[in-house]
Amino acid sequence: MVKLEEMSREELIEIVRMKDELIKELKEEVAAYRVLVEELQSKLGMRENNFSGNGD
Repeated sequence: MVKLEEMSREELIEIVRMKDELIKELKEEVAAYRVLVEELQSKLGMRENNFSGNGD
């Protein structure tokens, strides 16, 4: 594995770009799961309980 100190500016910028893209994809996936959870809660009649998803 290459140390950050040994990487060029361009390589570091590319890593940041890749991480940004991964974060974007993960946010989209989380949003899709939220929609799915809302749909399932609606079908199960659980919408009025307002589950936080944090184990509360």
